[in-house]
Formats: sequence, C-alpha cells, structure tokens
Amino acid sequence: MASMKPSWISTAGYATAASAGPIKKTVLNQKHIDIGGKMVEFAGYDMPVQYPDGIKESHLWCRSKAGLFDVSHMGQVRLHGKDRVAFLEKLVVADVAGGGAQ
Repeated sequence: MASMKPSWISTAGYATAASAGPIKKTVLNQKHIDIGGKMVEFAGYDMPVQYPDGIKESHLWCRSKAGLFDVSHMGQVRLHGKDRVAFLEKLVVADVAGGGAQ
C-alpha cells in the first residue's frame, strides 16, 4: 500500500530519540528552570519531568486550575514546495510569512 503522507512533508534529519549533539532548549526552558523543574534530556531536548511540589501536587493543580504542556519540542517537520509558507499560515497562529520562514 502506498504511503498516505503528502509529498511535501518530510521528517528527514530530525531526531526521534536521544541525539548525540548538544541538548536543545525549548522556548519555555528558562521558565521551567526558574520554577524548580527537574530537567532531563528527552529526545535531544532539556525537558522538565518534575517540580519541587511533586508529581501529585502538579497533577492536582492542573485538575483544579489549569496546566500548560510544553509541546514546542514535538512535531518537527520540513515542508517543501512553493506554497509551504501559505500552507503554514493557514495551519498555525504564528506569523510565518513575517517571521523569516525559509
């Protein structure tokens, strides 16, 4: 059966497990550190796995208030083709065209 993945999506060159290179940091990295996150390497990124209050308290906080899950290290793809920027403008809330997309 032929692949269902569109031809303009490529995941080549992106790590799916721990990378041998330098550990990458997400845009929320410093915030995780500032609030005491226990940081570990995960799929090539410096990621928090626990905070000082513990897993149970973090869980209860998210259940009773709100939680934020940092997904900026997930879903990396390369798009090819002349319409890739226009496609991304429809897909995400970021200003891709004005942000220097290549």
